[in-house]
Amino acid sequence: MRSLAPSVVVLVTLVSAAAAQPAGPPPDLASILREETSILDALDRTVFEIRRAEMDLRNAIEAQTRIEARQAAALQALAETHAREAETRARLQATLRLMAASGRTDLLRVLFAADEAGARRDALLKRLSARQAAEWKAYTEAVEAARVVEFCAAMDRANAHAAAQAAREARTRLQAEARARREILAVLERDRALAARHAREVAQADRDLVQAVQARLSSAQGPVDFERLRGRLRWPLAGARVAIPFGDVVHPQFRTVTPHPGVTLAFRSVCPAAHPPPAACPRGNDRNVRAVAFGRVVFAGRMRGYGSTVVLDHASGYYTVYGGLAAVAVSEGAIVREGALLGRVERVPGEEDLRLYFEVRRGREALDPVLYLATEPRGR
Repeated sequence: MRSLAPSVVVLVTLVSAAAAQPAGPPPDLASILREETSILDALDRTVFEIRRAEMDLRNAIEAQTRIEARQAAALQALAETHAREAETRARLQATLRLMAASGRTDLLRVLFAADEAGARRDALLKRLSARQAAEWKAYTEAVEAARVVEFCAAMDRANAHAAAQAAREARTRLQAEARARREILAVLERDRALAARHAREVAQADRDLVQAVQARLSSAQGPVDFERLRGRLRWPLAGARVAIPFGDVVHPQFRTVTPHPGVTLAFRSVCPAAHPPPAACPRGNDRNVRAVAFGRVVFAGRMRGYGSTVVLDHASGYYTVYGGLAAVAVSEGAIVREGALLGRVERVPGEEDLRLYFEVRRGREALDPVLYLATEPRGR
């Protein structure tokens, strides 16, 4: 039986990317291997941390945008309040000038004392000036309140800018770490002992997956004859191509065998590889992953060497594996129909493609998924 964990996909991809990286100081493999007990764990953690940093950056930029809009609204309200306050003050000053011209020069008395003379004109002027003074006071208070709002919005904006800057710096550090790991993997490709070690880890991850799934499968006849779907299954990643075919990967120099009991599907991202997806390409960095047939979710979570993974039981001993997901949209035990959303894949920074690892199995036997998929990918 052929067996493999999809981390070999990551390995092949990262090693290829490493060849395009500018030369730099060689990594200290001894230190790396002392720190990392598993190559697979190191790769999984790197991708996880980069994606978490991307999410932090996306949230920070969205928060900054909302706060800037709130601040712009506060500034506009402040300007309008200033204009109303100035207009009210001008009207009050005109009224006071009229009162001064009529011989009533005692402002406090005009505004607050009783009109002992009872003259109609003075009474009207007094009421008018009192109303305008109250209006002016209200607008003055509104100006102060608007200033407080504007100040708070400015503080929020400063905080959001600081958060966005921190997220960018964190992502830069993680991208540097990813580049360093690619360089290390390139060195691992040239080291016989480490290449053999990686192959053993991949094979063990594959055995762990099969063991974890076997106990959860149903041997009963399912509502769908999976074998009759041969050559007719919808593609789990619409519009994708087969980037790495089914079958063991043999090292060209050391002849070590790394199992690959599935296919790696790739979809070319519309995002430029050199730009941060959350800022430059918010909607072109992910793609939906869908069920190829009716089934029951028997596993949904992280699997060593596979990353976030969903396994569907199609009964009669058949099941499909969807690995390398950026997000999972189903829970264990859920019954899903063909085309149901299982999760999504995202492009890892620095790569051109979104990738999905996909397996078709009958019991412990790995089957070539290409033989079961329809000739033309369909669905989204």
